[in-house]
Amino acid sequence: MADTHVISALVDKRARIDGEIHMRRFQIMRLEIELAHLDAVIKMFQPNYDIGKIATKRTIERSKTGTARGSGTREALKVLREATEPLTTKEIARRILKGRGEPLCDVVSDALAKNIHGSLSRREDGAVTLDASVYPAMWQVAQFGNNSSKN
Repeated sequence: MADTHVISALVDKRARIDGEIHMRRFQIMRLEIELAHLDAVIKMFQPNYDIGKIATKRTIERSKTGTARGSGTREALKVLREATEPLTTKEIARRILKGRGEPLCDVVSDALAKNIHGSLSRREDGAVTLDASVYPAMWQVAQFGNNSSKN
């Protein structure tokens, strides 16, 4: 027989998910009503307009990190350029938040670190290198050629 605390936790989880489903259904109904209103207004201005040919656009949720699309990568590269040693994604995220003057919140810092790791991992231009032989892995700006001047 299952313990009562397990059943209680499962019932609570089910109730939360059911509540989220009801909330999402309400949101979908509201959006469908808004869409119908927009269709009607389009038809008011141009009765022959074929609404079925309007392509759907994918919407992107705002990042929990508070960064605009692409700015996290730019900020990460700036931090790496200024760093004197390789950094973990968490350290890069902390330095970005500190540079913005934002409080160091673990949730935001972890989300930003995941974004940074993903974007730096996808780079194919060789601008950054990842040393995965250590844990946690360390990022640094790639060294191109010899920067010392010869006289």
